[in-house]
Amino acid sequence: MTIETLLASLKANIEQTDITLYPGASPTLIEQFEQEMSVVLPVDFKIFYSLCNGFESEEDMFRMIPLEEIVDSKPQYQPKQFYIAEYLIYCDMWEVELTDIILESYRIYNMNVTLTNSLAVFLNRFLQGGVFGDAGLYNWQKSSRA
Repeated sequence: MTIETLLASLKANIEQTDITLYPGASPTLIEQFEQEMSVVLPVDFKIFYSLCNGFESEEDMFRMIPLEEIVDSKPQYQPKQFYIAEYLIYCDMWEVELTDIILESYRIYNMNVTLTNSLAVFLNRFLQGGVFGDAGLYNWQKSSRA
């Protein structure tokens, strides 16, 4: 499963969801983000943000955060770490930590529990289970603790 496949499927079935996709970020915006945040985004993040600069889900009040909003919150982040998703107007957040620029490795975590090192897996988990479903993000976080 790839970011392109996930988003193509989501776009093809968007009427059956409560998700609103934001327009894709321009290459210039992605480059400005990297400069402002002093990071190099892994390729899968660049693909995701070029196809959609985040999205929101009404039912779960879940959002993949747009690049501009991430930059606006820059002062609260540690180097090479930033929030990529939030629930219930920043009641809870999912964060990425870029661990190796050369290998393009990173971890996505919640409450300091690592969930995955794949944006596609993270997105698929949300798309399949939402925030609270049996296959959702919170149950994933609970099972990853064990």
